[in-house]
Amino acid sequence: MLMLAGLPLSACAMTDVVCPAVGWVSTITVRLEGDITAVNDVQLCTPEGCSVREAAPAQAASPKTAGPSLPGDASPSPAPFVASKTALNSWLFTVSGPLPHEVTTRVLAKDGTVLAQQQSPVEWTRTGGSEECGGPVTTPPITVQLPGRPQ
Repeated sequence: MLMLAGLPLSACAMTDVVCPAVGWVSTITVRLEGDITAVNDVQLCTPEGCSVREAAPAQAASPKTAGPSLPGDASPSPAPFVASKTALNSWLFTVSGPLPHEVTTRVLAKDGTVLAQQQSPVEWTRTGGSEECGGPVTTPPITVQLPGRPQ
């Protein structure tokens, strides 16, 4: 025991930076312009995958589907975004992983037909926190122009 007491404790060194617990979320807004009558869904995608729709309260997991996975079960990777429709022409995507620098927006009809698709750069601006600890960030909305005119 005395030998251990003489070992350097560099892993326990104190630093001047103490970061608070993460208490913010990052979001991306997508606004559609043009004829939205055929729009059923909007997806935001990165190479890691595409968004999933926010589950409605009635779609909550039942006792049959809830609970831990069995050993060896392959679980799908979590989606990089969770989508919620906020207006007839506006969708909000909550980022659930690293902040992307580019996304692909896909606008889908009910039958899955792609009505519009575009790649967009995403430029994040810190609105709080610090470089060392991170903090809330914002990005301008992504606008997707749909074919046709609103009626």
